[in-house]
Amino acid sequence: MISLRSVTKLYNEGRPNELRALSDVSLEIGRDAVTVFKGPSGSGKTTLLSIVGCMARPTSGRVLVDGRMVSGLPETFLTEERRSTFGFVFQRFNLIRGLTVAENVALPAAPLGPDPRALAARIETRLEALDLADKADTPVEHLSGGEMQRAAIARALINDAPVLIADEPTANLDTDLTHRFLDIVADLRAEGRSVILSSHDPRIWQSDLVDRVVGMADGRLAEVAA
Repeated sequence: MISLRSVTKLYNEGRPNELRALSDVSLEIGRDAVTVFKGPSGSGKTTLLSIVGCMARPTSGRVLVDGRMVSGLPETFLTEERRSTFGFVFQRFNLIRGLTVAENVALPAAPLGPDPRALAARIETRLEALDLADKADTPVEHLSGGEMQRAAIARALINDAPVLIADEPTANLDTDLTHRFLDIVADLRAEGRSVILSSHDPRIWQSDLVDRVVGMADGRLAEVAA
């Protein structure tokens, strides 16, 4: 579904503080699977995740989604690709304090101008599926860590994106909440969605739920295991 071909990413290119975050990465990511990028901090996991999700462009190389080259698209079209294909769960969740759970979940749908009643029904469906229906009108700052994570997942899926991307999703979760997260991932895969994670947490990449582990070190692929 997603193909990276000789992808390199430089930050501050041509300057004394130039940083090579990725070096000549080629990778195929299949559909309807759980893929984990693992490696220590600074290995390039987050950069690779951002390029896979069209949040960043490679300095060189190509990125294809369903056979379409997206790495060279103008920003307007790249934004549309992100909105229609990917849902994102960030490490710190990035929920907006002062807004309710339902209001946070609705945010990615706002640029699409959906029918308000249809959007409300979608929000209700997502929150029910994640055991958050009773928290719809609760300001997000009053949620527990696990509830915040589920709210972030509901927000990521509100546009019915076929691919969920999560950056270090269990970094702040205890063992029970990590198992709960894996249960949610299993449900998403059963729905036919692809899940792509970055993690240095062995509870994630050693899980039987994971279809493929991609090891990283110093901006390169260190190992790829099915």
